[in-house]
Amino acid sequence: MLPHRLEPLVLGVRLLRLRTLSLFLSLLAANPLPASQVPCHRRVGVMGTFLHVTTWGASWEEACHAAELAIGAVEASERRLSTWRQDSELAQVNRDLAAGEITLSPATCRELALALAWAARTGGAFDPTVGPLVRLYDLRGSGRWPEPGELTATLRQVGHHHLQLSQCRLRTSRPGLQLEEGGFGKGAALDAALAAVAPLGVALRLELGGQVLSFGVPRLSLALAHPDRRQEAVAIWEVPPGSVATSGNSERGLRVGGRPLGHILDPRTGLPAPDFGSVAVWAPDGLTADALSTALFVLGPRAATPLLAQHPEIAAVFLVREGKRLRLQVTPQLRGSIRPLQPKIALDVLFGRERAEKQGRQRWRG
Repeated sequence: MLPHRLEPLVLGVRLLRLRTLSLFLSLLAANPLPASQVPCHRRVGVMGTFLHVTTWGASWEEACHAAELAIGAVEASERRLSTWRQDSELAQVNRDLAAGEITLSPATCRELALALAWAARTGGAFDPTVGPLVRLYDLRGSGRWPEPGELTATLRQVGHHHLQLSQCRLRTSRPGLQLEEGGFGKGAALDAALAAVAPLGVALRLELGGQVLSFGVPRLSLALAHPDRRQEAVAIWEVPPGSVATSGNSERGLRVGGRPLGHILDPRTGLPAPDFGSVAVWAPDGLTADALSTALFVLGPRAATPLLAQHPEIAAVFLVREGKRLRLQVTPQLRGSIRPLQPKIALDVLFGRERAEKQGRQRWRG
């Protein structure tokens, strides 16, 4: 018998009504699987949001067993990574890091290694050591604007280059440095869920706080929402198996002292990232999509172009405000995969490197 907390989530027709999953993303439908595949739908509260799980198996029992495994993996990730709880591994790391070298669990070691790699590749636009800035701005509370002196002092405690990770042993020479899972934790949890379910050979679709991951499903149709009006779909995006994450300020932005305070900070300057609109990112894995959605929002479309040109395995859609209009700026491999829903919405390709487009299309199509 399934636990009572795993009450079935009936989707069906509601998917065709642009049921909003997050600030920027709605799931329209998945390409159909063979009729012999039986679905199991579940929803559970975890990581401060909801996890929606759909699995397909040869029987309802097989599919729901896979859903159990996926949920268990996400819950285990929360117990390891959430700095909202004092008993997590990452919270313990933050308490003990200044005292000396720390040995990480294998899972946390793998995840932090990938997060640090993307921090280096993005030039620090994404940085898992942003924790001191999150506290400085009180982004988990009502928000505050720091004094200039406070910001200067706090920036000394931020920087992935102050961390050394070797053979799962972590150390830092920078007092006050604190890890923050907000830019990679959801993606890491989705990857853990996939790792738990994939050996069963079942198809899987997950949505956690707006980030989507699919496996064994031919393609998903996603509706991208307007950066300021989350109920207004502006484009349809057809994506292959992998993960899509989004970043923007509309839902979580604060107002402090009459000024908007965005929750996405630039770790390099310590300031809120300029709010151009929003960005959605596809990557083969969840952690990469999660980290890069933050990094690309911080960089903005122009500064992000060289990074994206170097990584044709990544696809991105920038939704940029231009007065009262909206412009979609996309990576080259998305030609033919994204369709604006309004005639006044312009669509541009970010860059036109033939080699990058060819490589990107090959990886995009699997």
